[in-house]
Amino acid sequence: MSGGDADAQPGPGQDDRDHSGDRGQGHGRSRDQDGEGGGRARSGRAAAHGQRDDTGDRAASAEDDILGADSDADPSAKGGGRFAAGPGAAHFARETRSVFLRDTSTYVGGTINSVNFRFGETVRGALLAGPLPEDELLRLRRRFIAPPDYDDFKRQLREDHLIVLCGQPGSGRMYTALSLLDDLGRGNVSRLDPGSDLAGLDAGDEDSRIAKGHGYALEPADGRLPAELHLDRLRRLLADRGSYAVLLSVPDPGDRGTGGGRARYERRHRPAAEDAVLDGHLEAELDGGPTGAREAARRLARDGRVRDTLGLEALLPAEAARLAGLVARRVTDDLTEEQLLTECRGFAAEQVRVWFAGGGAGADTPSVLREAAFRVSLAVFGGSSVNIAAEAAELLAWELAVTVDPERMPGRPVLGDGLEARLASARATTETRHQPVVAGRLIPVRTVRFRGTALAPAVLAHLWEHHHNMRGPVLRWLDSLCQDEREEVWVRAAVAAGELCRLDCAHTLGELLIPMAEADQARRGVFVATALQVVLEDPQTGEALRALVRSWAKSGRGNLRWTAAVALSWGTAARTVGEALTALGGIGTRDDGALRFISAQGVAHLAGFTTDREPLARIRSWLNDSRQQHQNLGLASTLLLADLTVEHVWNPAEELGGRERWPLALAICATRPDLAAEVAGLLWTALCTSRSYRRALDILAGWLRTCRGKAWEGDVLRFLPLLILGEDDRQRLTWLIGELCQDPDEPLEPEHAHRLLQAVQASQAGGAR
Repeated sequence: MSGGDADAQPGPGQDDRDHSGDRGQGHGRSRDQDGEGGGRARSGRAAAHGQRDDTGDRAASAEDDILGADSDADPSAKGGGRFAAGPGAAHFARETRSVFLRDTSTYVGGTINSVNFRFGETVRGALLAGPLPEDELLRLRRRFIAPPDYDDFKRQLREDHLIVLCGQPGSGRMYTALSLLDDLGRGNVSRLDPGSDLAGLDAGDEDSRIAKGHGYALEPADGRLPAELHLDRLRRLLADRGSYAVLLSVPDPGDRGTGGGRARYERRHRPAAEDAVLDGHLEAELDGGPTGAREAARRLARDGRVRDTLGLEALLPAEAARLAGLVARRVTDDLTEEQLLTECRGFAAEQVRVWFAGGGAGADTPSVLREAAFRVSLAVFGGSSVNIAAEAAELLAWELAVTVDPERMPGRPVLGDGLEARLASARATTETRHQPVVAGRLIPVRTVRFRGTALAPAVLAHLWEHHHNMRGPVLRWLDSLCQDEREEVWVRAAVAAGELCRLDCAHTLGELLIPMAEADQARRGVFVATALQVVLEDPQTGEALRALVRSWAKSGRGNLRWTAAVALSWGTAARTVGEALTALGGIGTRDDGALRFISAQGVAHLAGFTTDREPLARIRSWLNDSRQQHQNLGLASTLLLADLTVEHVWNPAEELGGRERWPLALAICATRPDLAAEVAGLLWTALCTSRSYRRALDILAGWLRTCRGKAWEGDVLRFLPLLILGEDDRQRLTWLIGELCQDPDEPLEPEHAHRLLQAVQASQAGGAR
């Protein structure tokens, strides 16, 4: 199929009309400031395949000037003009920001007085040492819910007189231990002081240490249990006295199911089912209460609002017991609904407090630091691949280790590390999700996350509020992650930096974000802009940060203006879209358009952010401006509006949902048909201006080539007539379709080309449809 006389294809500058004031149904025409028809291709094939003669070279040079692209510039530098982020980055930014979009009252600092991770609200103080009081034994017998393997535990304890229950704090280990001892010791149960030295028993005082027929429970203060030799000796002493002991331990990160030398005695403790614990405690709490109170409490404990406020997917037995107490108080009117929800917000904060409690000589050991680093990494990289989260955790562990001991070069464990135990200790899980990590396309990835939405923000809040010396290592870590070229890494790190900025704005700005905004690297500027999005809508700091971005936009330093342009692109760094467009206009026209590309890209992003006509109207005003730099900014904005897809927009308007792969300009036309003529008018102007003609034609050719079979094919067919205002416009499109049909490598399908030609020929010369 031929497009007609290709050599006669009309290009810009073909006639002598002044286009600046001529408008027709949304078409405003910009005067060709080049003063020559250099954009016209001397042959159709040259335009289609990039072959140029001298006039083509001049047109290409003019095009490069429009986009502000310097072929010799470092593409990673801000001076290169590029955005340094693709559609995958936008996806990860939105996904990670959603993790931290919780009520600010979620962040509860300090100790929650009513929390008891062992038994609920009333038992903790009575069990610190000595014999278990009778009333606590009665409470235990009424409320205890046996975990899986309870009968096996009892059988082993009866035979060996000693057992080690290995599990996470809050999983009900102590309740299980006391119940086992109560069953075998017939009520003679004591809890040993956490500092008891089991290895220090000797023949001279054994009788005074171990009472006959008694049961002992012990959770060592430092988490360390005696070696197997001492456990064997303790077992003999217990057997001689007809007594029993249950010791509690926490799995080591490298523990794969055995306790090393304690394997003979150690058994994994799995918590009892949450529903059973919850219902059992509600039964006890509301025994003798109002009619229907128990059923009302059960419904309330499972109510969606309560569960969302908790922010935990599955409650540990201790948490279920605590929730039962709170719900019982609510149904008996001892608590208001708001008080109940406030208490529920403290669950995640208390878990984090326990994780980072520290204290003692072992608080900064390498294993403890690695555990802390893994939890912080999960807070930042929840939802990302297991490998990314684990590697980031190791990098943070290194920063923490050199902070603790600057003279020592820390290493990594190679075989002494197990993922399952680490996940259990962090209340995390893995799952397969589809992520855009290869060529921007979704592939299945094994990801990791906390089992609860409240844990990630609670981790960062706790560190920033209670562990000052963690701030330096964490900020250095985030800074280093910005150097990682994978969007999944640096974007998630940027969002976490924004959350830390929200927690302490001045500190995070001064120590991390402002130095990055001033740096030469483009990715650092996008990192800062991404971080600021977390904070800009905060009622306490948002306005101050908008003022900071405004000052950057007017700064004499190009790096700050570049960073401001990216921040303004997101749509929240200015009070209104109009204010953002004005600032971008100032940045893009300053210094002979040195930052034109990044400003024009910001304008295109704002057009997708609002889908209102204001960005389109501003582009038209620049095109009609007599100043060349303003015209150039309008042309560059038009080209990027047509070239970007919706998935490139970091904060797309809700109406654009489901059109992620559509060209942004077409998606705007589809969602706002009243703007279609205006969008077409902008692209028509770019096609009729020599210094933007070649790029505009390439973009249009890309639409025609790729739309076949896509959801937006019909929108292309409806859009083409809007580009025709005269016979020369019709000839241009007919010629372009013909050239694409003759492409030796990827010719258009005949049926597809026929539909395109029909759309072009159906329009009437002299007016747009």
